[in-house]
Amino acid sequence: MNELVNNVELAEKKRAITLSILTASFLTIFKMGFGLVSHSMAVLASAVDSLMDVLVSTVNFISLKEASKPADSEHTYGHGKIESLAGLFQSLFISASGIYLIYESIKRLVKGETISFVGTALLIMVVSTVITFFLVKRLKSIAAQTGSLIVGTESLHFATDLATNVGVMVALLLVHATGFAFWDLLIAIVIAIYILKQSFSILRNAIDELIDRALPDEIQEDVRKTILSYDSKVLGIHNFRTRKIGNRKFIDFHVELDKTLSFEDAHNLTESLIEEIKRHYPEADVNAHFDPEGER
Repeated sequence: MNELVNNVELAEKKRAITLSILTASFLTIFKMGFGLVSHSMAVLASAVDSLMDVLVSTVNFISLKEASKPADSEHTYGHGKIESLAGLFQSLFISASGIYLIYESIKRLVKGETISFVGTALLIMVVSTVITFFLVKRLKSIAAQTGSLIVGTESLHFATDLATNVGVMVALLLVHATGFAFWDLLIAIVIAIYILKQSFSILRNAIDELIDRALPDEIQEDVRKTILSYDSKVLGIHNFRTRKIGNRKFIDFHVELDKTLSFEDAHNLTESLIEEIKRHYPEADVNAHFDPEGER
């Protein structure tokens, strides 16, 4: 019964991410086409932002799909680094797009170029905002039903796009009111900087996972405290190592136990300690080896 519920929830999560990808893809083409026609850099920047949404959602879909696969003989730690590799390549691509947007905006600003079809460009952004609003509403509903962190992150990510869209609309209104394309180019640069900031964050996380960076200090300290305070017969720990792959945490350590414990009691205590850590971190893969006190 639990497996059936999990499969239904997984299917619902996949549908949610697929909806995100399809919507973001449509918005990318929609904005890109009219951005090129109107020569609005702000609309083009928003299109690149939507393209980033496509790539981020694709990585989330891969993560969701691969997380459901068990480890196998060729991938004993699972398949999570596929997500890291995808994140690495997407961040490089998006960074290049952000840099190009800034370059092109500054070039047009120097040349004093103007934009055309302001009214049409504004209408495009209004339609995009409405579509994004309903997407966010749907994603929030699914996140609440399934308790999915990935779907919740998706809804938060697209919610920030609403603010970006409003910024573009304000810029277009100012262009229409003043006749100066400066506002359009300024907003384009601001969006490009935001895109670069997001892509650098993705790049950093991807590299951290690929080089097996340890879990944050606060998590490591919490795990250590959990181990040392679990039972009076737990006397110490060593060879403590952690890392993260995809949405899974890996925690390895040797635990020093009272030497008077029998092999069976030491084994049972170690297993119950592992379960206690998993209770705090359900997504963790915990591997522990026990040593008698004073032996390493």
